[in-house]
Amino acid sequence: MAITRSSKLQQLVALFLGVLFFCADAIAADVEFSLAPRETWIGSPSTLKIVVRGGNDIGDPILPQVAGLDIEVQPGRQTMNSMQIVNGNVTRNNTTTIAVMITPSVVGVFTIPPITIVVDGVQYSSKPTSISSAVSTTGDLLTAQVIGNPKKVWVGQSLDVTLRILVKPFQSPEHKVTLGEADMWQFINPERSEFGPFSKKFRELAQSNQRPIGQEELVDGHAYLVYEVSTQIIPSTSGVPDFSDIRIAWNYPARLSSTRDFFGRNELSVSATKPISTTASAVDIDVLPLPTAGQPASFQGAVGSFGLSASAKPVRVAVGDPITLTLTVTDLSGTQHLDTVQPPQLEIPAIQSDFRMPTAPLAGSVQGNTKTFTQTLRPTHAGIEQIPPIEFSWFDTTTGSYRSAKTQPIALSVVASEHIATDAILGGSSQAMTPPKQLTAAEGGLTANVAPTFEMVQDQSRGIGMAIGIVMLVIPPLACAAILFVQRRRDRLSGDTAFAREQGARSAASRRLASGDAAAAIVGYIADRINQPSGTVTRVEAHDSLVDANAPSDLLERVDRLLAQCERSRFAAAHSADLSQESVSEAKACIQGLEKLDWRKARSVHEGKRS
Repeated sequence: MAITRSSKLQQLVALFLGVLFFCADAIAADVEFSLAPRETWIGSPSTLKIVVRGGNDIGDPILPQVAGLDIEVQPGRQTMNSMQIVNGNVTRNNTTTIAVMITPSVVGVFTIPPITIVVDGVQYSSKPTSISSAVSTTGDLLTAQVIGNPKKVWVGQSLDVTLRILVKPFQSPEHKVTLGEADMWQFINPERSEFGPFSKKFRELAQSNQRPIGQEELVDGHAYLVYEVSTQIIPSTSGVPDFSDIRIAWNYPARLSSTRDFFGRNELSVSATKPISTTASAVDIDVLPLPTAGQPASFQGAVGSFGLSASAKPVRVAVGDPITLTLTVTDLSGTQHLDTVQPPQLEIPAIQSDFRMPTAPLAGSVQGNTKTFTQTLRPTHAGIEQIPPIEFSWFDTTTGSYRSAKTQPIALSVVASEHIATDAILGGSSQAMTPPKQLTAAEGGLTANVAPTFEMVQDQSRGIGMAIGIVMLVIPPLACAAILFVQRRRDRLSGDTAFAREQGARSAASRRLASGDAAAAIVGYIADRINQPSGTVTRVEAHDSLVDANAPSDLLERVDRLLAQCERSRFAAAHSADLSQESVSEAKACIQGLEKLDWRKARSVHEGKRS
């Protein structure tokens, strides 16, 4: 009996251990590795997906280094949680997907060693695998060109330009199918594309869930789908404009495959693509240089047709009091970009001899077809009777010659500043009228008509009287200096728009971040710092401005990566709230770094380019 009972006990123990082993195996994480495609092109990544089912503590993939391959983890993990209730039993499942991008930089066949990940303390590894890469040639599949209207313009003249993207529609002889314009546009690669001066238009289209509409055209006997986007530019140099910064990238379809849907019907889908790209070139655009003959000294680069008016207030002031001078430039043609119009010259002898004014450059405000500049003038002496005429010159594109306009003199009345006598500061008028007490002559000198006391001869240097005297002497100058500083800062903020924008750059960026727009916060901050109109700073201009401001390489890379990520999210069909919040947090950190840069140098470089 003892043997029988012992045998049954061993069987029960073995069964219990088996159940424990089965349960432990049932709750263990399931990790799956999949790589596609195996054949790719230089610069086009293959994706290794790591799918983890049921894991709680999921580490980062451990990546090998392979010559000729760039292996990196794509930012952001995709997590899906599900819950199932069967007969009152609740089962929760979670699935996490991690993407590893493997991008070849040279032609060849590459062996990828195992990629390892640790889940709940257990190590999982992929099997060694291989991919091949080849050179992708664009050929005549894709081209881009920029056309202008009119074809000939002057330097500084507004020019309507249209970007034309021409792509051959993909044809599958096997399935006898040609992709239409809507299908082909889905394969543009916004992450690798740069749209130059057309970037704002593409952002607006993406934000409104729109796209350019393609039209079929015959070019040299071949059918192309043509997508067009238009904008305005102002050429700053003569000759043929350079649009090489515009780069169009396309994941061109290479193969279609047929699958069965739920109802058993055939469905076609693109099973392989290849990357192609092209840069844009100008077609029949000629920018003419402005003539040097007859150019007025007051010419500041304005091109078009303009009017000028001026006003000032107050007109009755004392020496040193501020006068706000307002200059209004009106675009009479209604076709020019007033953002680039420079203010009339105020550094002329007739003004400098009678007035003091800030040295900071004026930044006007644009409203409709007018641009308004304000400057603070302070008269330096009494008797000034007027603000002299101010001249503004421009190049008239209709006549091909220079023209000028002058404001009317503004009458002033400047009187001398009032001065307060010293005795009025030290005492009241009643005391000043009181005659001094008479002194009585004495043999040893003069003695006041009061009885001498011990306090008269006592040492008062450590007494409270000296402290009060020092305070009374120090407080008035400090108070005057504080009032003068506040007054000057208020005048500068009201009369110097560029200074006001620079001082409020951080606050404006915070407001944009509050609305969740990380890219607008970054480029808006840079625009405020370099005094460029809001909404006009592109990703390339932002990078150049950071270089001018002596930004370190890590901050340059961080900002560029963030702006690229925001561009990708705008072109994507949808993006998660977590990704948006992550971008806002990253933008806050980037702006903290931007606060430490030399923006005065960057603004000077930008103004030099603009002039």
